[in-house]
Amino acid sequence: MRKQLLIGLGLAAALVTGLAIAKHRNGDMGIYLDDQGNVVGTFVVSCEGVFSYEGTRTSNFVVNGQLFCHRP
Repeated sequence: MRKQLLIGLGLAAALVTGLAIAKHRNGDMGIYLDDQGNVVGTFVVSCEGVFSYEGTRTSNFVVNGQLFCHRP
């Protein structure tokens, strides 16, 4: 039982780490946060993969939207 719990916790930690370092994908929209959780910037990755941002880029970001990208 204890071994299964440790394995589960390890897998959860790996998943969280993977999500934290994930790169933006085409169509992503989001915000950059400062250490206090205040919004300090925004970003958009176009459907063609062009990245643009306004404000300040930080390592703390939240993807909070997705563009509708037509796929042929």
